[in-house]
Amino acid sequence: MMFLVTLVHPPELCLARKEFTPETKLWIDGMDDSAKKLGIKVHGAYSCPTEHALYFVLESDDYRSITAFFSGIMLTNNNGRISPVNPLKVSAEILIK
Repeated sequence: MMFLVTLVHPPELCLARKEFTPETKLWIDGMDDSAKKLGIKVHGAYSCPTEHALYFVLESDDYRSITAFFSGIMLTNNNGRISPVNPLKVSAEILIK
């Protein structure tokens, strides 16, 4: 199953602030290993600095692994939305019958 994850934080909790960069760097550097351990395939990880938002396109058979992936600073500094998504053609086939 595919998931689109959106994380948003206020400027005062920006992950690029000096007080947060060590933990942010640690999380980013360990992201691939963490995903692998949890059985997650990372299709994309993006940031929009002007909106203080992060976007992830992830694939996993288990919703719990997605929530476990976002630990530490990613949970404490961000408000998140995890949206399970289908390819548009799959949704069209389901909806237009």
